[in-house]
Amino acid sequence: MTKYFVYLFAIILLLTGSDCKKNPVAPPPPNGSDTTSNNFTFQSFSFGGNAGSCLFQDVAIISDTDIWAVGTVYLDSANGNHDPFPYNAAHWNGRGWNLQKIPYNYQGQAFYSPIYSILAFNSNDIWFEAGIHWDGNQFNTVPMNISFSSHANKMWGNSSNDFYIIGNNGLMAHCTYGSWTSISSGTSLTFNDIFGSGGQILAVCIQFSPLGGAIFSIQGNTATQISSSPVSQHQFFSIWFVPDEQYYIAGDGIYQKNSLSDSTWRNGPLDITNYGTTKVRGNGTNDVFIVGASGEFLHWNGARWISFIAQTGLADGYYGSVAVSGNLVVAVGQNGTQAVITVGRRQ
Repeated sequence: MTKYFVYLFAIILLLTGSDCKKNPVAPPPPNGSDTTSNNFTFQSFSFGGNAGSCLFQDVAIISDTDIWAVGTVYLDSANGNHDPFPYNAAHWNGRGWNLQKIPYNYQGQAFYSPIYSILAFNSNDIWFEAGIHWDGNQFNTVPMNISFSSHANKMWGNSSNDFYIIGNNGLMAHCTYGSWTSISSGTSLTFNDIFGSGGQILAVCIQFSPLGGAIFSIQGNTATQISSSPVSQHQFFSIWFVPDEQYYIAGDGIYQKNSLSDSTWRNGPLDITNYGTTKVRGNGTNDVFIVGASGEFLHWNGARWISFIAQTGLADGYYGSVAVSGNLVVAVGQNGTQAVITVGRRQ
């Protein structure tokens, strides 16, 4: 799994190209006025970096005073030696970030390993990957009755009684009322993102050699590959959509279509930004956020794309995930050897 993120970061850096320090390329705005505000202020926080390479890989917003980021942060122990057990989460309580070590208990022993994904339904119902559940009082290790030989790269669902996880080697599973079912995807590619809305659930995956991507539609416990023409030779890191209104794929470009039945995906790799993009999320079709390499931080406000990279840029890193809730947006990733969290608040 560590090798996967080395490859991922290498591809993200490759996607920046030799012009990665130039301003993003933006198409002329269409006719019409902005429909959501771009008036954001940003604040960034860095963690670790002296005792090992650190990275936050996913983030969930519950409220303005309840935000979780997960990943890997190494710090020196109290005696000044390197602590081999990483902090794998950070919690925002409205006043500051508190690093935490969330245990995975196996045969009576606590293990503290990197956490790759988080799925929060409310403050008392949070999943840290598929095997750790916070019930408001304690972290519980929840056994899976299937073999899932991968970290959960991403999770999505409607409730703790109905959610999905995806991972490497085409791995995909569905949890319903505590019972797990493996889903055959028919691929050995790496699934990076999953999102659902309005009865539609879509997941995207990537292959490294030769480079390319694929899109899968999920219904119940069945996954079916759907057309990604003409961009199937490109890399897909993330997907987000409002059903039958707007679909976005982020990767070595930002690709769009209005309906899954449309014949092709619009846009090319450099139509909107020169930077590789890793995650897309939004409040609606006129309020979309995309993050990526070198700290790229884009907002679609209903009429035009705005880049905030002047405020959010990372000298030696990238944002790997972003979460949005109303006027609050939080991106997480890595800058050099440090884990980084950037919080944007709309005035």
